[in-house]
Amino acid sequence: MTVIKSFQRLDRRTFKLQPTQVIGHYGTFGDGAHRVLQIDTLGSDVREKPRKQSQTIQLTRDSAEQLWLLLGKEFGFSK
Repeated sequence: MTVIKSFQRLDRRTFKLQPTQVIGHYGTFGDGAHRVLQIDTLGSDVREKPRKQSQTIQLTRDSAEQLWLLLGKEFGFSK
């Protein structure tokens, strides 16, 4: 599990779409400035232990705002 505190662009020549697709499960806890968004993924059906929690990412209010702005910039989203 990890808490993302900020984002930094990584300039690589090669990125590729991963073949495994799963559902992201999310929830929140805390309140105000200490609210956290948690995203969990479960292992795919082809893994040795399918449906077992695989990854957990937590976003603070600050890192969620950074992600919001980043998504807007990269995908052209607007309010």
